[in-house]
Amino acid sequence: MRTSNSYARPLGAVFTPLRWAKWLVREFGLAQKWMRGATVCDPTAGEGVFIHALMDVIVEMDIAVDDQMLSRLFVIERETAFLQAFHASFRLKYSREFPRENSLCADVVLRNPGIKFDVLLGNPPWANFNDLPAPYKETLKSAFLEFGLVEDPQSLLLGRARVDFSALVVSVVLNRNLAPHGEAIFFLPLSLFLNDGAHSGFRRYSLNDSTFQLAELWDFKQTRIFPDIATRFGVARFQRDAQTQFPIPYRIETTNGWISRMAAPVGEPSAPLSVFDSQAEYAELTRPVAIEVRENQKPRQGVNTCGANRVFIFDSLPEGLPGEFLFPLITSECFRNGDTSPRRHVLLPYDTTTGKPLTETALCHHPALWTYLLAHRDELLARKGTMLNTWLKRGLWWALLGVGDYSFAPFKVVWEAYGKDTFNPRVFSAHNGKPWQANQAMHAFIPCATRAEAERLLDQLASSRIERYLRSMSMEGTCNWAQPGRIKRFLKFVKSGDSPACELPLFAS
Repeated sequence: MRTSNSYARPLGAVFTPLRWAKWLVREFGLAQKWMRGATVCDPTAGEGVFIHALMDVIVEMDIAVDDQMLSRLFVIERETAFLQAFHASFRLKYSREFPRENSLCADVVLRNPGIKFDVLLGNPPWANFNDLPAPYKETLKSAFLEFGLVEDPQSLLLGRARVDFSALVVSVVLNRNLAPHGEAIFFLPLSLFLNDGAHSGFRRYSLNDSTFQLAELWDFKQTRIFPDIATRFGVARFQRDAQTQFPIPYRIETTNGWISRMAAPVGEPSAPLSVFDSQAEYAELTRPVAIEVRENQKPRQGVNTCGANRVFIFDSLPEGLPGEFLFPLITSECFRNGDTSPRRHVLLPYDTTTGKPLTETALCHHPALWTYLLAHRDELLARKGTMLNTWLKRGLWWALLGVGDYSFAPFKVVWEAYGKDTFNPRVFSAHNGKPWQANQAMHAFIPCATRAEAERLLDQLASSRIERYLRSMSMEGTCNWAQPGRIKRFLKFVKSGDSPACELPLFAS
């Protein structure tokens, strides 16, 4: 396995412990399949721990590995040093040579050898596309596009795609290195299957003219196989030339061993997987429902200062700045005990009608505000981010993200989206005539035109079914708990001129 947190070594190489490589070999019966004639390959072999695991398990079964069996083992690795280390350790441990012709030095994405095997196994590199070294990232863009792994090609070209490199590696080797009806078993980050947005392309399980069944998932919730890795991980088994049939078997590690559950997407087939305790729960939570909202009521995250909280956020109303640009900022206290007194305020130098940053000409009509911003000009220009750069290049260096006409809606239904384990939306109207503002990814909201509309939406969002859906994704306490994409799955957008069907009881208990 390679991860993005250690680029001192090639692509952050971090290797699978031998005991867990042997666990995978035993659990999926790979030694027996190899013994019965299957060709087996680790396409991102590193120092070859999975080949060692196969050899060790066979030896423990008291089976002699002859030259014919050995000829059916293969490794592919892009780093020559790793291959050299593998050959040396194989020779030392087993007193024989690993077949040189079965040891391929190649980048499986950029220079794939095109050889197909009955079984693939291993631990592909884990790294977010954005974290890859810049030159390598440039060479990979066409491959991400070829395999349909990004919904928005522009985001990839601009360098802000969040797709994991492991999704690309797996897509390539399943397509180019797995024989018809072959199977592949990999340690993988569970974000490929459980997180919104970035990996929906991967979850089509269809590449070029091939289909791949996601046959089962194993969720390691207890054991830290990789001590330096905070990412949730598991094992996925794929079968070539078969369609994924939901729900799939989903096994969860507990202190008392593995328990069996089932998993399936809620909504579109490429949606992230939810985990269900029973067939009845699966049938209920996957039943189609929709809350009707207008097309301009897309769920949003809150105001994002892009690292300039010191400039834009205040613990009390600052003296000297025009009050028309200062807005109450939602904090955690607002969701506790009905507290509606703002403890913080945020400065938004915006036109509240259009939701766009004020022009320099407009700012000059507010000398105190313009003077304050100029005093922080260097700090605001130093902020980073692809989306923010769009504003900076236009000379609007005082702009923020997450601000639009929706920010100034008279009513908002807001919920805590980050690090929680309950879904507790509430209606915010205004404080002293100023609309409340949600705070970055901590909160998400849907803008509303009237209190009646907001109350109707609150009733439907507060359904216990939504919270049960969120819990089915096992994201309690994480940054992904109830972000806008998850709630959007329950919404049906109608044209802005139409009225949502308020009277429909869309979320029966």
